[in-house]
Amino acid sequence: MKAHNRPIKRRVPGAMSKTEERFAQILDELMIKGEIIEYMFEPITFKLAERLHYKPDFFAIYSDPKLGCAFFEVKASAFHAGGQSNQMNSISKLKVAANKFKSFYFYKCYPKPQKEGGEWVIEPVKI
Repeated sequence: MKAHNRPIKRRVPGAMSKTEERFAQILDELMIKGEIIEYMFEPITFKLAERLHYKPDFFAIYSDPKLGCAFFEVKASAFHAGGQSNQMNSISKLKVAANKFKSFYFYKCYPKPQKEGGEWVIEPVKI
């Protein structure tokens, strides 16, 4: 049996994945509509416990002061967002952050498959 010598693609810190770039377009549309004032990619790291940190993908400030701001965790699919894959660590951290920092809104986001329309699912994290 021949071994495949493909290089492992590593995530570059501070650089958006293709899925994150697609979600940034959604946030751009919300800015145009006036629903959010601005958004940033990975600007904040939460300290959840000793030597345990979580960095959400996006931070957005709503134009309605009653809503404040929100954090968005972007996943490639519902499978990854459900935590049934190697993404379980980030989903667990997302839930811990939502529970610990209750004054913010936290969402997990993923696109539906193209055959189902390809729209984005933006789910609030339940605590």
